[in-house]
Amino acid sequence: MISFVWPPGAPMLAGTGGSETYTAGQIRELLRRGIDVQVVTIGHGLKDGRQDFRDIPFLSLPNAEAISGLPGTVIFVNEAYPVPTKNKAAIIFHCPVSGATDREKYKRFVMGKTIIATSVYSGQNWALYLDVPYSKINVVLPFADPVFSNVKRSKPTKKTRIVFAGRLHPEKGIYTLLEMMHQPEMRRNGFSTTIVAAGLHAEVGREIARMLKDYPYAKMIPAQKTVAAMSQLLASSDILLMPSVVAESFGMLSVEAQHAGCRVIASNVGGVPETNCGLLTLVAPRSPLALIKGIKQAVALGAVTKKERDDAVDNFTLGESVDDLLQVIHYQTSS
Repeated sequence: MISFVWPPGAPMLAGTGGSETYTAGQIRELLRRGIDVQVVTIGHGLKDGRQDFRDIPFLSLPNAEAISGLPGTVIFVNEAYPVPTKNKAAIIFHCPVSGATDREKYKRFVMGKTIIATSVYSGQNWALYLDVPYSKINVVLPFADPVFSNVKRSKPTKKTRIVFAGRLHPEKGIYTLLEMMHQPEMRRNGFSTTIVAAGLHAEVGREIARMLKDYPYAKMIPAQKTVAAMSQLLASSDILLMPSVVAESFGMLSVEAQHAGCRVIASNVGGVPETNCGLLTLVAPRSPLALIKGIKQAVALGAVTKKERDDAVDNFTLGESVDDLLQVIHYQTSS
C-alpha cells in the first residue's frame, strides 16, 4: 500500500494546481499496475475532494496520529505531519521553497524521510534551503497523462487560438497577459484568446474572475476539472501561454500542452525550461512585448507536424515517472 498524505488546509480539489494533477495521475497509473494506493486526508471527512476524483481511493482520518497506523509506504505531499510511520516515509515537494522563517519547520518535515523534488531546478533549491547535499534529493519528474498524446486535434481556424490555463493568480502572470492583450498588435483580428477560470478556490482567483467577467478581449471559460476536458481544450488551441512571474517548480501544463500538439510560450524561470519537448519557446518574464514576440515566433513556426508531436510525446511519460517513484521509495511490486 502507498498512501499519499494530503497536507493540512484545503482538500484535494481538481483544477486547482499541479500537485493535484501530478498526484492523481500517478495514483491512476499505480492502480493500473495493480498496486494498492490511496489519498489520505486529515479532518475533512467526506468533503476531502473525493467528489472530484471518483476513480481514486480516498481515506479520511480523524487526526494526524492515525497516520501511524497506515500500512506500507507513506508519502507526504508538500508538508509532513509530526507523527511516526510504520516504514520509512517520503515527502514530495511540488511547491517552491518557502521563506526563511519557515526553514526550521521544513527541516523537521524531512527529518528521517526520503526527499523527492519534481525538477532539477526544484531539487537544487530544496537542497540549499534544507542545507542537505543535492545527492539526498531524489528527482521524480512530472509527466503528461497518455490522454494528451492520444487526443485528436481539432481542425485549424483562421485565427490563431491562444489559451491561458494557469490559475488566476498574479504569480501565474495573469496581469502580464492582460497588459499584452491591450497592445495594438493583439487588438487586431489575427488572434482568439481564451482564459480558463482556474483557481477559484482562492479569494484572489475569485477577485480576478469577477474583474474579467465582462472582459472584451478574451473569452473566459470554466476550469477544466478532468484530464479529458483539459486535453480537449489544448487540442483545440494553437498556443498555450505560461507567463509566470515567479519560478515554477516544474510546469506540468507545459508538458501536457506539447503532448497535445500545442506550442507553448513560457517565462524563462524556474523549472519550466526543463519541460522542453521540442515545442517550447522561452521568453523574458513580466514582459508583454516578449510574450507577443514569442507568439509571433510560434505562428511563424506553423502548426505542429505529426513528427514534431510524435517526438514530443516521447518525453516525460507517465510510466517513466511512476517507475522513478517506485525506485526512489524502494517499493517492491511483488509485495
